[in-house]
Amino acid sequence: MKSALQNTVEQFLILFEEVFDKDWEYSKYMMGVPEDTEDQKASAKEMGLDSIDIISDNGTFLNPKVENETEDWGNRGALLEKYRELKYLLNQYSLKKR
Repeated sequence: MKSALQNTVEQFLILFEEVFDKDWEYSKYMMGVPEDTEDQKASAKEMGLDSIDIISDNGTFLNPKVENETEDWGNRGALLEKYRELKYLLNQYSLKKR
């Protein structure tokens, strides 16, 4: 039988993944995060503006698909590291209980 803590952690991870990975397009919309159009990207490049990809066009918050997950984003790298560690440990714990 699962403990209340294990059940709560599992539910948190499921919901966290829904918002920041599986439903990422909707989450960005709800947070008012617009995506640059190709014209906007080209225009910025023409003006010599550097752009730092903090999430690739086909990435999500949890899976940004960029080389440096901490670039210009404060604690995101640490959050992603601990999220992945927690998910791994929970999975290992679940496997041992079987």
